Amino acid sequence: MNRPNIVFIVLDQWRGDCLGAAQSRHPVMTPHFNQLAAEGVRFRRAYADCPVCMPQRVTMLTGQGASRFGMPHNFAQGVRTPINVETSLPRRLTREAGYQTKAIGKMHFQPDRARFGFEHITLHPDDYVNWLEDRGYGGMYRGHGLGGNEVYPAVYPIPEQYTHSAWVIDESIRFLGQRDPDNPFFLWMIFEAPHSPFDPPQPYDRLYDQFSIPDPVYGDWYETDYPAIFRERRLTHKYDQLNADMLRAARRHYYAQITHIDYQLGRFLGELRTRGLYDDTLIVATADHGECLGDHGIFAKSVYLESSACVPLIMRGPAIPAVVESNAPVLTADIPATLLDAAGLDPWPDVEGISLLPHLRNETALDDRIICGESIGTAFATDGQYKYIYFTKGGREQLFEVANDPDDLHNLAADPAYRPQLNHLKSRLIEYLSSFERPMVRDGALVVEDEHIDETQLRSRNPAAWRGPLRWGQGYGGT
Repeated sequence: MNRPNIVFIVLDQWRGDCLGAAQSRHPVMTPHFNQLAAEGVRFRRAYADCPVCMPQRVTMLTGQGASRFGMPHNFAQGVRTPINVETSLPRRLTREAGYQTKAIGKMHFQPDRARFGFEHITLHPDDYVNWLEDRGYGGMYRGHGLGGNEVYPAVYPIPEQYTHSAWVIDESIRFLGQRDPDNPFFLWMIFEAPHSPFDPPQPYDRLYDQFSIPDPVYGDWYETDYPAIFRERRLTHKYDQLNADMLRAARRHYYAQITHIDYQLGRFLGELRTRGLYDDTLIVATADHGECLGDHGIFAKSVYLESSACVPLIMRGPAIPAVVESNAPVLTADIPATLLDAAGLDPWPDVEGISLLPHLRNETALDDRIICGESIGTAFATDGQYKYIYFTKGGREQLFEVANDPDDLHNLAADPAYRPQLNHLKSRLIEYLSSFERPMVRDGALVVEDEHIDETQLRSRNPAAWRGPLRWGQGYGGT
């Protein structure tokens, strides 16, 4: 068979409605991603089973959900990333289908330079910070002083052509010129942006100054039924100290980071066309998770609000019909299974991810599919119409009709009229977690923990700030 080239694009912390093609309340300019969606399919109900950076990267190379490999959280220093190299996506593509494989960007694995099946890797921040040293900008990655999870707006302290987003594009274009033309290729491009800090370079930092920026939304449960995990985050990260102007500025810079990647992507897509590769290349674009962006009083990810768990997912190229949009509930775990299928290989058995090609060819329906996942202190299940969320602290429950309530504004959990939907999704979640013997389930029921919090102790912490500039090839864990 003629195996397609594969380009797998991952943005870090890109929420599903911050895409021009989504036509949401967020005025984000993404012309190149929009065009990719117009040429193929955009999944409107794509979810991360565990909306956290490191677990999702395992999922994207294995098709496994975090509950299966038992680490629904970022991994502690010294804990090896749980990937079986011999069965990983890149190793299988090379061994079974002759692909040349390369990863460029934020792999975020441990140990830092482990390839996990790729033939070659070029890493952010390791190789990127060394590249900056060679160009006279040593120590300027995060040279503004903000940490990797701070949400105050900033400006990248060096010129646009030296940003990590531009660097990923440059390295990817270089790969196209160095590849073996006799074999198909698999290129994994992993951007750090738009992950905080929200620091677009000039002139992108002013790009949205004349736009009307929407204010954060707050659900009807914000005042009376606010989960402890949200209250804790507001205290430790000091979100309550951000006023309306600060929130709008942070949003402008978040949008600008997305647009910067999109515009830069035009250079790479143009290179594919120039080299005659575009029509023979399957392109997938997604994110590891979203960004709450101030909605419901919080930022970042790891929870199952739509802003955090629902991600963009676009596929175009050989084997992908121009469906335009799909409302089927899908997982990021489905992406590697789909890529294997497109390369003529059998997806892994007994994993959460399934190939989406039969669905796109109208050979199978996903109408009865329920997808589940867990993160620290919370879990969810959704059928694409309704979404059930459970919080262990206090045993709090939420139920949203996501098809008609994309911002999670109306919690239906206490409404007797929706008790059948809640019970159905809850029972499936318990069944899912029990199948992996996850500690969130005990004796067939979801565990309940004390939700009391020590506000003074939490306020004194600062887990988001002060991860300063990295130099001399240090990874995220430092050396």
